[in-house]
Amino acid sequence: MQNEPVTPKAKKSRAAKAPRGKGAEKVKCSLLLSPENDLRLTVLAAMRGTDRSGLVNAILDDALRGVVISLRGPLADGAGGDHWGEGQGAGDAA
Repeated sequence: MQNEPVTPKAKKSRAAKAPRGKGAEKVKCSLLLSPENDLRLTVLAAMRGTDRSGLVNAILDDALRGVVISLRGPLADGAGGDHWGEGQGAGDAA
């Protein structure tokens, strides 16, 4: 046999996952849960075959179904910024 140099295989780059339907855009947040609720959330998510984030989103969607947000004035016109607290005067240094 001939000794041929072995070239390492190039790593395949992972393609970005395509967004799936309604819940494609998400905001990262933190929750402080009691140990009992943490365990119950984990078990229920496993029973339903979903992850904890998806389960919490489903629970909140059901709980907040009747909540409607209506903006008037500068916030409704888009002049108030993209997020709460970013409107006029927010973060301005004197």
